Amino acid sequence: MGASITLHFIFAQRPDTPVRFYPSLLIATSDIGQNHCQSCETHAPSSQLSTYILARNTQNLTLAWQKKNEDHQDRVIKIEEDGNYFLFLKVTLQSRKQGVNYTVTVQKMPDGNSASDIIVGHINGTEYSTGFMGIGVHLSESTKIHVTCNPPQQLDVLNTYLGLIKF
Repeated sequence: MGASITLHFIFAQRPDTPVRFYPSLLIATSDIGQNHCQSCETHAPSSQLSTYILARNTQNLTLAWQKKNEDHQDRVIKIEEDGNYFLFLKVTLQSRKQGVNYTVTVQKMPDGNSASDIIVGHINGTEYSTGFMGIGVHLSESTKIHVTCNPPQQLDVLNTYLGLIKF
């Protein structure tokens, strides 16, 4: 028995939605065989991607994340701007104990409110990974994202990641 999952992203921009421009983005497109724009603002993407990797120097079983290409590490990921996000992640164990099932939970903690689960994944049997998990969610500025693995286990830093696409 096989299963297939297809994700379709449909982007519809309302007239009142502000458009973000990325002037440093170089776009090489052709219009009748000619490059008609370089650093073209009209073709710039309006989504924002933030990726996080598991910190390499994590010696204990506490997850510490760092934004890709930055040095700062933290146990939580802080949302910088209100909006709708596609949150995706993959958690991979470094090793596993035979007969133990693992639960990976992503929680959001809005300022002043209690934590609530966004998505829960399982690593069962002989698997080492949750596989790709993702969900669309509205997040407010200053909301903290926290990821836990229970029971705690050392994670594979090369194959564990989390990303947020703001749309």
